[in-house]
Amino acid sequence: MKKLLFLILFLISSISGFAQVVDDSALDKLQAGSYNFVEGMFIAYLADTVSPGFVHMYFQKANIKILDESIEPLLIALVNTPSEKSLEKLLGHKAIRSSYKTTLADETKSLRQNLENSSLSGKEKNAILKRMNPEAETYLIELNYHINKKALKEMMKEFRDVAYKIIRDNPRTVTLQADPGKEPFLMDRVEQLYFVKSTAMIAAIKQ
Repeated sequence: MKKLLFLILFLISSISGFAQVVDDSALDKLQAGSYNFVEGMFIAYLADTVSPGFVHMYFQKANIKILDESIEPLLIALVNTPSEKSLEKLLGHKAIRSSYKTTLADETKSLRQNLENSSLSGKEKNAILKRMNPEAETYLIELNYHINKKALKEMMKEFRDVAYKIIRDNPRTVTLQADPGKEPFLMDRVEQLYFVKSTAMIAAIKQ
């Protein structure tokens, strides 16, 4: 099974908690009694093209309860000022879910920091920075759920004068409910679904 590729650790405390992904070396600590598996739930890692609506519909039909989800589409930021024609075409593209204006202030700050550590001369650095107007308007663009990085790269071939960077591309996951003690059986079943990449047990760190 693929489930041992990941071990999700939750810190149990009276105030707050956090989670992290670790490798299989954590199993030694688990076997030594440092952690306990959380009963009645597990994590499923999903394909990077699924939407919340599809996932909820599928698991509802399969009579599997979703306890929590983290499914967000790609989000990109334009980092230059393309032609009006390209911008209008891009914002009207069928793969675009939503968009809104922002400025290049953060991009300019990041570029300035990178230039400080470069071997370029002061004149060359200034010439580059002059091309970046921190007050210039740009856009944050959210793609449709079915657009992954590969599809985005192919789509952007239509827009040669558009420079962008991906600012959100999180793993798509759901936390599923299972009968206590029977998690492995449901995990095996879920892993057979074509849109599920892997599953993971959840473990609690003893305090």
